[in-house]
Amino acid sequence: MEMLMSVEEVGELCGLSRRAVYRAIERGELTASRICHRLRIEPVEVEAWIRREQVQVVRQFDPPPPRSRLAAACGLRRLLDEEA
Repeated sequence: MEMLMSVEEVGELCGLSRRAVYRAIERGELTASRICHRLRIEPVEVEAWIRREQVQVVRQFDPPPPRSRLAAACGLRRLLDEEA
């Protein structure tokens, strides 16, 4: 059986405050057990919590290249220039 972790130990492991870990437990994100009036967390629960909270980076499309300011060979500007 793996050793149970305290709220403080989970916070240290994850780089979070005790309050942040307590809030995660209150929200139901992290499963904990109350043993002798103390909250204890199984390491597998911490690992599962971290996996569930992973974010997926959505790659944004590259912006289109700027439009060319050159006149098209058969564009309106060319036609207007020829009439003048």
